[in-house]
Amino acid sequence: MTTMTQPAPAWLRELAAARAHYEENFGWPVAVQVGQRQLAVALGQVLDAITMPADLADQVHRQLGIAMLAGPVIVHPDGGRWTFLTQAATMMRGDVVDGLDGHEVRHAGAGAYTVVPTESGDGGWRWINEPKPHQMLPSAYAVVATARRLCAASTAA
Repeated sequence: MTTMTQPAPAWLRELAAARAHYEENFGWPVAVQVGQRQLAVALGQVLDAITMPADLADQVHRQLGIAMLAGPVIVHPDGGRWTFLTQAATMMRGDVVDGLDGHEVRHAGAGAYTVVPTESGDGGWRWINEPKPHQMLPSAYAVVATARRLCAASTAA
């Protein structure tokens, strides 16, 4: 009796290759979410994430670039939100984003996951600024402080 096995579908092979890329080049703990056909990185150990509306995020990203602190940034499928990947903040104060609720700035840390884009861009997740090997991620505090400063300046104007 001969049993024939079907090869893995192309989308699954792509996810497996992308997972290996992220793990080997960046040391990120990436999981394949087969049901959603996407990759997700666990937060809290190696990295954290700060998410905010695209308009504010664009300004924050430009300011971090000027300060030479720009890191990987992901745009969500609807284009309305961006996620900044940051150093894991194991000792981050719980109130780090207090006062920014009205601006929809959120911190995701230990126990959370965020989607990371794949080369095909299926699902709409894509990089605004791709990670680079040996790149130091910005601290979550730098990203939040920049957002806080920009929000305060827009309120004062």
